[in-house]
Amino acid sequence: MSAHAKRFALMVAALIILSIALVACQAPGTAVTAGPQSGNGVNVFRTPNSSLTSPTPTFPPFTVGAWPSNYSPGNNDNITIYVLCRVQDPTMNGPAKPPAQHLQVTIIVGAPVNQTYTGSTDNDGLAAIPLAINDSDSGRPVVVQASVNYGNATYTAQTFFTPAPAKPPTATPGSKGKPTPSATVTVTVTTGP
Repeated sequence: MSAHAKRFALMVAALIILSIALVACQAPGTAVTAGPQSGNGVNVFRTPNSSLTSPTPTFPPFTVGAWPSNYSPGNNDNITIYVLCRVQDPTMNGPAKPPAQHLQVTIIVGAPVNQTYTGSTDNDGLAAIPLAINDSDSGRPVVVQASVNYGNATYTAQTFFTPAPAKPPTATPGSKGKPTPSATVTVTVTTGP
């Protein structure tokens, strides 16, 4: 055999060994050690110790939701605050239902309105409480807190509305210059074919 053929055969053998080594490095490895803790190469799944885990939290037995009829009313406008009450199925196998009796709902409307109103739920668990807004401070959110007593506990929900959010700013006493006009945004809605 010629020297050239010997070199070529050695180079091919070296490339094959190198290829095998690279493939072996990339393959996932499994370390199996003999002994009682290893399972002798058998996958063993252990059940967690239930005394070390925390319990799954339970869903509340009663829920309250609140929302306004208009999130952006005018400064001197009338809106309705809706409060929805639901009794949850403890097994979670069915939908929530309205309470069996009518419940009194209290809403506290924050600054600058600063008023408290009450209403009562209907057969569907919905209370609709009318609210007259007289807010000279435009563009600031007004927080509404709703609360309901059910089963010796008080449940609450929170919502908000912002009177006249698009009203342009006005000059304050002692300011110089003209008020800056508010930005105008144009939204174009196209419908599909």
